[in-house]
Amino acid sequence: MVNVTAMLPQLVRIIRTRNIEGLSLAMFVLYFLVQVAFSIEGFFKKNRMLLVCMGLSAVVSGTIILLVTYLRHFGE
Repeated sequence: MVNVTAMLPQLVRIIRTRNIEGLSLAMFVLYFLVQVAFSIEGFFKKNRMLLVCMGLSAVVSGTIILLVTYLRHFGE
């Protein structure tokens, strides 16, 4: 759950300020891929905690990726 909550302040900041300066899209894509991979591992190992927590983290990372991409192309 720490992984999920650790990324929420960044998401809230992006939504409130629409400021994405200094954010690395590549880093969030890498986080997203790792989180999806661990979520899939949780599914196959029947580890519900790993599946849910990493799945939620992937949702937060994916949302950040979409927002950063959108704001870079259509923002301001």
